[in-house]
This record gives sequence, structure tokens and C-alpha cells, in this order.
Amino acid sequence: MRSLAVALSLALACATAHAPLVPPQRLNPLPSRQRDTQAGFFLQPAGLAEDYPEEADPVAKMRRDIAVLQRAGIRYLRFGIGWDSVESQPGIYDWSVWDSLFKVLGDAGIFPLPYVCYTPRWLHPEDPKDFWRLPAEPGRFASFMAAAVARYRDQARSWELWNEPDNDYYWRGTVEQYAGLVKAGAEAVRRADPTARVVLGGMSKMRSPFLEDLLRRFGLGSEVDVVNLHGYLETWDGARAEEYPARIEAVAELVGEKAPRADLWLAEFGYGDWRERDGRPSRWSYAVHDYEHTAAFQAVALFRAHVLALASQRLSLTTWYRIDDLPNKEAATGSNKHLGIVDVHGNPKPAFHALRLYQDLFVRPVRPADVQVRGGREAVVHVFEAVSGELIVAAWLRSSPQSGNPGGRARDTRQETVAVRLPVGAGAELTAFDVETGQPIRTGAALDGPLLTNVRLRGGSIFVARIVPARPQR
Repeated sequence: MRSLAVALSLALACATAHAPLVPPQRLNPLPSRQRDTQAGFFLQPAGLAEDYPEEADPVAKMRRDIAVLQRAGIRYLRFGIGWDSVESQPGIYDWSVWDSLFKVLGDAGIFPLPYVCYTPRWLHPEDPKDFWRLPAEPGRFASFMAAAVARYRDQARSWELWNEPDNDYYWRGTVEQYAGLVKAGAEAVRRADPTARVVLGGMSKMRSPFLEDLLRRFGLGSEVDVVNLHGYLETWDGARAEEYPARIEAVAELVGEKAPRADLWLAEFGYGDWRERDGRPSRWSYAVHDYEHTAAFQAVALFRAHVLALASQRLSLTTWYRIDDLPNKEAATGSNKHLGIVDVHGNPKPAFHALRLYQDLFVRPVRPADVQVRGGREAVVHVFEAVSGELIVAAWLRSSPQSGNPGGRARDTRQETVAVRLPVGAGAELTAFDVETGQPIRTGAALDGPLLTNVRLRGGSIFVARIVPARPQR
């Protein structure tokens, strides 16, 4: 028996020595709150989202946009790859536009976050108008996904399957048909790149019967690695901005039950600086005060929305839509032309500086700090702490609900003063910032030991400050 055991050991050793080496599986570098959180600290990146219609010869625009991302310190870009344009004839692919974008992104060190849509005309020749949003044969979609992932395997680390399938503007099929598309597409992605993350097409309604059916009836929780949400509160949706955390939490509870290994993204959210003639930002939303949907307040709204997304403690990544405003000649509707952080000429708007400031303050792991707030019935206060002990404070007066005219331009006379007890000792240094410029400003707020006092809040503005603890004396 002993001789047999020795012989088996020698045989196993020889077999192991001559076995081909299996390369270790690549770690997907995209952030995951489930994987990367340590002691509550997590770096939740902020990205940007943009469109590049192939028929508009977008390569020059791509280069301009990358320059904007670099100036803003952004390293993630979400964009759509048009199946209908790349494969305009069955089995014949034109990747030239996307080869250009992936090269520019790679040279700049920016992570691409592609989503793939829409249906080619040749699959629905009977409908020359709506062919692009009609359901496609899952096998055809899988073949395209396999080709796309194989081509960009070493560059794209995630693949989102369609855009807003719960919105009948982009998907005219059923929930079941979309579920079939996802299952086929996810399998194709994993075969071509086992380490890539499969992303469920962005849910424009967040938690809805559509998403419930996908996860409960059709079991897509086991097919995807990321559930993506979209939100345009106060622009395309009448809900107030402070509802972001509750909306996100509602989806997180469903995902935790039916897709427990999946991360959550808010990979398209925005706020427009434009109104219809009746004063509303869109027919689905409303305005109350005169400063709403102006370029200045867009900066406040951007910073505020990012803080609320971070405060949810549920997201792994966000991307703001979009980079630039659209010229009037573009076919986009209303507020969609006025969501950019730069104007039609590429000049930075106040929102650009707000995003740059947010990136400067939060480009590191943070977690919510344990604080006590005094005063302020309508004040919203969020404080985050970094590993270094630095604190970032953001405070504002919550958005007002509709009262009367949905295109209101009322003057906001609200003012409140709050104090915040912070986890910081004596000698800390306070720096306040103007989100419209990103520059430090003077403030009446002051630190008295751990107490931040005299934080004055008024409608249409936001208080943002960084607090650096005193260095310990040697």
C-alpha cells in the first residue's frame, strides 16, 4: 500500500509538472461596493455619459469630449454603440467610429462603459420608422455582442444590454422579449470575456413592474452583474431631488433579494438649465422658484444629486448626463438639449466647476460620518469622512413641493442656520467652496472644537466645506 501511495504521488507530481499553466483570471478593475468596501470606506467614482450618433461623424466631438473629461478629472465615460449602424447589413460590421473612440479613451486612461442598442433596419424592413426600437431576435443580438466583446475585450470591462428597455420610446417589445435578449446577450458576453461585467439596461423608472418582472418572473438576477438605474428628478421626473436615496434603496432591496451579487449603478442622471414656455422643465415635472433650471442652479443640483447618490451607500458608480449642450438644430427634445456641463461651444458652465469640485473632494474612499445636527426644519445635511480623518460637509434647504403654478418663478425667501457636531478635535481647519466656480470662499461658518456653527442656508444655494483635522504634535 505504501509503495502504491508513493507511485501515485510521483505520477501526480509528473502530471502536474507537465500540465499547461492556466493564467490567473483577470480581476475586473471596475469599482464594486460589495467587493471593495473596507470598514465602511468606499470610493464611488463619478463619470459622465454622452451620445455619439454615427451618422454625425462624431470622431472630432469624441476628442473634444475627452479633453473635457480630463479637465474635470473624470475617468469613466458611458456611451451607446449603435448595433443598427455597425451592422447595417447582416454579418457585415463597420467598427471604424468605435475603434477611434476606444483608442482615444485608452490613450487618456479613461474607462469605457458601453451600452449596446438598437435593432438594425434589416431585421424589421416592414417598419422603416420604428425598426430600431422593435424587439430583435436574441440569437442575432448574441452574435453582435460576441463580435463587439471579442473586438474590445482588452478595453471594455463591462457591457450594458440595451438602453432604458422599460421606456417604450426605446423598446417596443414585451418584458419577456427583453428578458430573452438579456439571457442571450449575457451568455455571449461571458463566452467572449468571462471577466467582463454584464449590465442590465438602464431602468428609467427605477423600481417598476418591468424590473420586478425581469428579476422575479424571468430570473435575470443570475444573468447580470450590475443593475443600472437612471434618474432625472426635477427635470424629466417631478419627484424632488431628496427622493434619490429612497428610490435607490427601493431598487437595492429588490436586487438584494433577487440578484444579491449584483452591484448598483446610477449611470445616467442629470438636471437641465432650461424651461418650456409655460415655465416647466418638461411636461412630467414642475418648477417652484425663479432660480430653478438656470445655469447657476444646475451646478447646485449637480453637486446635490451626487451627494445624495453617495449618501445612499448603495451605488458602485455614477455617470452624469451629459457632457455638452446641444445646438438648436439637433432633434433632441426640450431639456435634453440643456443638460451639459459645457455649452454648445465647449465653454465650461457652472456645472462643470461643480463636478470638478466634487471630483476633487471625493476622489478617495469615504463613508458617512457620525454627526449631530442642530436647528433647521428644512435643512439637509450630509457629512462624509475620509480615511485621513478629513471631513466633507454638504448642506442645503430641501426642494419645495409644487404649490399652484407648475411653472413657478416665486422668490425663495427661506433661510435657516444650523450647527453640526462633528467627529473632529480642536485646531481643525475649515475651507468652504463655491460650487459655481469650484473656488474657496469666505464663510460665516466657524469651528468651535467639534462644533461647526453658523452654517447659513438659503434657497437656491448649497454649503460645501472641507475640514482638515489638526496635525498631531510630536
